Amino acid sequence: MCMMDSGDDRVTLLKNTYRVANKSHKCSECRREISSGEKYYYETYKFDFEFYTHKTCDHCMVVRDWLLDECGGFLYGQIEEDVREYVSCGNYAFDLYRAVVGMSKQWRTKSGKLIPIPNPIQTTDDILAAKGK
Repeated sequence: MCMMDSGDDRVTLLKNTYRVANKSHKCSECRREISSGEKYYYETYKFDFEFYTHKTCDHCMVVRDWLLDECGGFLYGQIEEDVREYVSCGNYAFDLYRAVVGMSKQWRTKSGKLIPIPNPIQTTDDILAAKGK
């Protein structure tokens, strides 16, 4: 089910760091505007002999961290699609369902207010451990 399993090659990560925006940026995952003063994760990488930059808002980093824990990786720009597939196929923590909705709405309420950064999402292993299995 992990989309990264069908990926052809691995990327070569060149630089990764948290930054604070001094101008507006777009999150490469949910496509929402990262406002000036907001923290985001910045990466540069090489794939197929080309260089790329990737900016991820803190909201999407929670979902990305879940994918890393659940299946060991992710595909850049495909986090929402991958998590949406998980939600459609199984019984996962309710927070995962909420994350899919949050990403689709660019983490904003109907009135346009940015929702708080979600708490870490439980993996399948976390849920089974809590049940004592």
